Parts: sequence; structure tokens; C-alpha cells
Amino acid sequence: MAVIYEIHKYQNDDFQYVVASTNRYTESKVKNDVERMNSMLNESLRTSGIRYVFAISDTSDSSYKERKKKNS
Repeated sequence: MAVIYEIHKYQNDDFQYVVASTNRYTESKVKNDVERMNSMLNESLRTSGIRYVFAISDTSDSSYKERKKKNS
């Protein structure tokens, strides 16, 4: 089991796509990046519901494997 830290883009409650995925950086570094990305959004993007969310994925999880296969 390997842990992958991801940044997901959402519009309102709808998942859009995985912006970034890494196992190289620490959890706190990726969380800080998410906070910074959200703070950089202009008002019109925030109003339209755009936001970035920190997520943890497990490489042994079937949904992770399906997403990787689909994006390959």
C-alpha cells in the first residue's frame, strides 16, 4: 500500500479532475499548496464555486487504479 497525496479541483460539489498527484512531498506541504492555490483564486472563480481540495489516495484502492488506467 502506497499513499499518494492529491489536489482535486471541484466546482461547487462536483469533482472536476485531479490537478496534481505526488508521493514525493509531505502531507503538510501538499496541504499548504492547496491553501495557497485557493487563496490565489480571483473573486469570480470563487463565486462560480471553484475550489481545490486535498485528498489522500491509496494505490491499492480500486478507484485509484481505474482512474490511472483511464488517464493512461
